Amino acid sequence: MKIMKILAGIDFGRDTEKVLAYASYFARNFNASLGLLHVLDYLVTPPAYLIPYIEEERRIVGQKLAFWKEELAPTGLRIEAEVIAGRLRESFAMTMKNKNTDMLVLGFMSHVLRRSSSEKLIKGLQIPMLVVRGDKADSAESGSLKVRKILCPTDFSEPSGKALTAARELAVRLSSQLEIVHVFPNYIFEQMEALKDRDGLLKELYDESKERLEKFLHASGLTVPGTMEEGEPDRKIVSFAKEKDFDLIVMGARGMGRIEGMLIGSVTDAVLKSAPCPVLVIH
Repeated sequence: MKIMKILAGIDFGRDTEKVLAYASYFARNFNASLGLLHVLDYLVTPPAYLIPYIEEERRIVGQKLAFWKEELAPTGLRIEAEVIAGRLRESFAMTMKNKNTDMLVLGFMSHVLRRSSSEKLIKGLQIPMLVVRGDKADSAESGSLKVRKILCPTDFSEPSGKALTAARELAVRLSSQLEIVHVFPNYIFEQMEALKDRDGLLKELYDESKERLEKFLHASGLTVPGTMEEGEPDRKIVSFAKEKDFDLIVMGARGMGRIEGMLIGSVTDAVLKSAPCPVLVIH
């Protein structure tokens, strides 16, 4: 996994320190440079009479970014900071293209009635994204962070294969324990009580999935055993991560869903909303 330039999205909210702790942790381990970006989000071009106010806001934000650069100075990282006024997604996309960014690090917030800024970026940008969330991230501090256990869910799709490759490389780079899990969706038969030999069919499909998991891992060059779980994929992934105390989940942006071309699949989206630890989304 080639990571030479990392970009952290900064909004100065309650997750800022956590985002920077993870961004600097990955930057140190990959010897990468770190960029800090705050976007003054404007849906339309502001009228001329607002320019002085925008420039004042830009100045204040610049001072805040300077503060965080100073806080990160002891890490010895190469750090740049930038303030952009414009549409959120387009501003991030332009910056990532201009800076040849390899990874984006974001906090996470979800709203009931509308998409949050982080959700807009997660769903709209195709780049490896480290989404910092969960109880594991709450105690994160720059300089003391450690990713000891990595979980990689797989559904045998191409995106999950890419996620597995990334997870394996991360485990080596971070000296972490890696575990792979496949969730067998047995709930699809819950409403089919009259199905002839239902239990026999379930066992046959379960055994087939288990064999696919073994072949999938072997084809990926992995010797670590995979784990089979049963139930709804997103719920099982979250509960498994909690029970086994994982520090990071690495998963593909889109699995074997019905809608082709989706940037973020329904399972990944659901995991992002309730994971107990940060999630690295691989496109």
